[in-house]
Amino acid sequence: MTTMRYIIFIGMVTSALLLAGCTLSASTPPPVTETPDSAMSTLEAELAIIATQTAVAGGGAETAPTQPPETEPTSANPTEAAPETSPETTEAPPPPPSPTPAPVSTATPGIPQTYQLQKGEFPFCIARRFNVNQTELLNLNGLGSGSVLPVGYSLKIPQTGNTFFGQRSLIEHPASYTVVAGDTIYTIACKYGSADPNAIIEANNLKSPYTLSAGQVLQIP
Repeated sequence: MTTMRYIIFIGMVTSALLLAGCTLSASTPPPVTETPDSAMSTLEAELAIIATQTAVAGGGAETAPTQPPETEPTSANPTEAAPETSPETTEAPPPPPSPTPAPVSTATPGIPQTYQLQKGEFPFCIARRFNVNQTELLNLNGLGSGSVLPVGYSLKIPQTGNTFFGQRSLIEHPASYTVVAGDTIYTIACKYGSADPNAIIEANNLKSPYTLSAGQVLQIP
């Protein structure tokens, strides 16, 4: 058995020497004669060295696998990726403006171009109300001082700026007035001379058709 092993190793040594002959130096001294066991150990060591040199020379040496670079662990929960944001603060809406009180109607604004007569009104009453010259009013409409006009007559109003000649106010006001039978808003305004029926309506919160009752007390502005 020992002889067979020795023959096999001799064959392996011969093959290895042939393969690595190009790398061995010609001046290498001959191997020292050793015992079979020591020769076996030396032979195995030389075979390992020769095999390693041969593999390196042929480029067949394996390289250690490269360790992939470590990466930062990521959260498995996608909702954790986005940072929490605080809700935007909104300014409170401004308070609604306080309601503006409705204006109270006063005397007919300005001097109209024309005016339709109501029941109980007459030219001099209108001249006092709008503070226009009564003579110009009559002449502009072709009327005399005693002319009687129907309800709804369109009376032309002078625009010259000349005022009423004489006393406009027949009864002092503001005042309180007690309604008598036959009174209307318009006849009461004419009694006061310079009072305006629209102002009387607003001052007493009257509603159309402005029906009055005897004994009713009205405020005349």
